[in-house]
Amino acid sequence: MVKWAYIFLPKDRGGLGIPASRGMNVALMLRWVWRILQGDGGLWLQLIEAKYLRGRPLLACSLANGLQFWKSIQSIKHEIRLGLRISVGDGFGTQFWLDPWLEGELLRFRFPRLFAICVDRVVLVSAAALEGGWHVAFRRPLGPIEVLDWELLLAVIPLQTSAASDSVSWSLSPSGEFSISSAYLALCRMPVLSWLSPLWKAPLPLKIKDFVWQLLRDRLPSRTEVLKRHGPGNGICPLCHVPETGSHILFSCVAAQTLWCFVREALGPD
Repeated sequence: MVKWAYIFLPKDRGGLGIPASRGMNVALMLRWVWRILQGDGGLWLQLIEAKYLRGRPLLACSLANGLQFWKSIQSIKHEIRLGLRISVGDGFGTQFWLDPWLEGELLRFRFPRLFAICVDRVVLVSAAALEGGWHVAFRRPLGPIEVLDWELLLAVIPLQTSAASDSVSWSLSPSGEFSISSAYLALCRMPVLSWLSPLWKAPLPLKIKDFVWQLLRDRLPSRTEVLKRHGPGNGICPLCHVPETGSHILFSCVAAQTLWCFVREALGPD
């Protein structure tokens, strides 16, 4: 009755906490992306830098041919931006528009009008910061609104470069270091549902928790759910003659209300 996409979500995001193999595989591969960005490697990293990167930063490298490992890295590397933060040094490892180097925000999203008409969308920060100012080429002269955007852009980005290389950190963990678990949660792209926390912490058998979870998602095998899946019946409660949903079975149906009255009399109003 429940889609696999919901079952694979973490418990605090509305799922059952069963890891999705694809999402976990991407999170594991992002670990390699992180190591390349940090320069954390031995001979294997030297081979990648010599054969594929050739002096270019990983996120700006468009070379897709090569070993299966490299193809996999190229296909998922953009996901690292979910938690990546870049501190600009010399700017040779950071893309001006596409990397999160300004308070974790991409300039392409903050200034979409300017990004739409720029000549080089993958220009590096080092190439844009020339002669003590920012120099970005556009395909045409800027209009009045775009001039305002450009002035705002100049006001918010610092013109500070140093001889040190660009450094990276991971915003989704307190230590600033990449973790597979935080990457997996970020890949889910679903908000945390705090109201579900008491359910999973309650001292109840797991099967009861799963039942309540199905009820909260309105996915109990009621007549309406069976009808949606082209099963037998008309989806109507035979006692109340209204659509039979999970909440109707447990609370609104005359049989359920009678049962709850008996329970109240047996246990008392308190």
